Amino acid sequence: MGQVIKNVCFFQWLIGMIWGLTVGGAAVAQPVVPAPKILTSGDSLLIKELYFKGIQQKSAGQFAAAEKTFDRLVLLQPDNDAAHFELARIYIEKEDYTQAERSAKHAAVINPDNEWYWSTLLDIYKKTGNIKAMPAVFDELIRLHPDRISNYQEKAYVLFLDKHYDASLAAYDTVAQRFGETDEQYLTKSQIYLAQNDTESAIGELETLISKKPKDVKGYILLAELYTKTKEPRKAVALLEDASVLFPNDPLILLGKSDAYLSMNKQKPAYDFLQQAFINTGLDIDAKAGILYTAIANRNRTMAPESLAKLADLLAETYPQEAKAYAVKGDIYMQLQQLEPARQAYLKALDINQYIEGIWQQLIQVELQMAKYDDVELHGKEALKLFPNHPLLLFFTGHGFLGNGKYQEARTYLEGALNAANEEHTPLLTQLYSNLGDIYNALNMHAESDVAYEEAIALDSTNAYALNNYAYYLALRKEKLTLAAEMSRKSNELMPNYPSYQDTYAWVFFQQGKYSDALEWIQKAIKNSKSASDTLLEHYGDILAKLGDINGAIVQWKKARAISGAVGKDIDKLSKKINARQFID
Repeated sequence: MGQVIKNVCFFQWLIGMIWGLTVGGAAVAQPVVPAPKILTSGDSLLIKELYFKGIQQKSAGQFAAAEKTFDRLVLLQPDNDAAHFELARIYIEKEDYTQAERSAKHAAVINPDNEWYWSTLLDIYKKTGNIKAMPAVFDELIRLHPDRISNYQEKAYVLFLDKHYDASLAAYDTVAQRFGETDEQYLTKSQIYLAQNDTESAIGELETLISKKPKDVKGYILLAELYTKTKEPRKAVALLEDASVLFPNDPLILLGKSDAYLSMNKQKPAYDFLQQAFINTGLDIDAKAGILYTAIANRNRTMAPESLAKLADLLAETYPQEAKAYAVKGDIYMQLQQLEPARQAYLKALDINQYIEGIWQQLIQVELQMAKYDDVELHGKEALKLFPNHPLLLFFTGHGFLGNGKYQEARTYLEGALNAANEEHTPLLTQLYSNLGDIYNALNMHAESDVAYEEAIALDSTNAYALNNYAYYLALRKEKLTLAAEMSRKSNELMPNYPSYQDTYAWVFFQQGKYSDALEWIQKAIKNSKSASDTLLEHYGDILAKLGDINGAIVQWKKARAISGAVGKDIDKLSKKINARQFID
């Protein structure tokens, strides 16, 4: 849960559905089924044997063997188009699209009248996103099937995607002349004109669509969306008011009005129309959830937080037996940083259906943010009974124990997460090794701690957290100080003006006996801290003492002791420094 859609207008989520069903849908081809090879009397017995052997190997899933067989065949008979085609299909299975393209091209050049070869080449280009090469292939398919409209439409759309706008417009005109006008023609031509900054022509295409299909709501919705996008929301409202007479209570019209009013910063009518859309049975729960996620992500024209919270509440009230409704409510409140309502919503969702792993994740993450570590431990264990060895649940649960200072238990869960994690999930692995470095250090397992940090840094050399913590613990142990200095320097370059990292650099310099450098960095750390911690102040005092400013050192040690004493920390060492008026290691 919790996925959001960024930088789109308020009802763009549903607009996107309209476009997906009308404009670009034809451009998604189904996998091609190869035509059977027809062997001719001119083929030698060896060629026939090799061909059928390769087919049998391929059918049995022995792709490496089949590849060798067909390679041998094309060496013996370079113009065997069927063998090149079979090689192309094998390379596609291997996801070696460079070789697949080469083989498919060979097959198509040898036998340009075989539709399967061109279709396979087109399939390769779609998999690799090579839209520049597609129009030429569509030309061949049009040559072979001049009465198949989809090839013309897909070629026109690909030209649009490749920003050949005039060529795309001409291609759509060809479709209209040959097959008659279509909805897709008006919709995509409108988008092409917009891409050319020709708003007037874009509007004209949608107006034509409305005039030709006045009983289809789609044209009204898209034109209203265009008016809103081009900063003419009043025209959008007027158009949708007219449309609402023809389509009373249509939810898309309600959403369009909401978006138009929101663009004018008229929060109340925007919310009222959106509320009506949420009550409307014409929208299902998934559509309403999508609208909420879109709204919460729209940072440029966000609806008031209290309105979004009300809509999230309304969704849950409308679908009281749906775990999804409460999960969405939890996501919205979480995005609004209202953590306790989010937590309660997730708990309610799990009361309805405890078998949704994503909701457990969201619940535990909220509880971690709230520092409810006992609840994290409890709910993490419950979730892992249902989803054992799930790496993220193990990771989050381990952090609950870590938050409570239960290092041995935290170690067990995080090591379990490490063993269960996908080896390709680098961010998670990096975080796990970093956290295990902290835990091992707390357990005085220094060798293991060093290895864990080194693994984290090997996976991600820009991991400032691991660089800093490894450097700090080396400095505390007075080991590998040159390495510690280099890592601390790098962490500060990656995250400048971060007090904790500046303090580490100061302490590395301190351990190296470079007290002037240490003073410079501890002062930076304190300057960048909203409220200096007892550790920062104690370090400041230690550095001043080494520089001979014992009075200044005592001032800082006393400040540190006051903070430590207030939170119940041991203050004996600070008191000894103050009483002795000198640094004590």
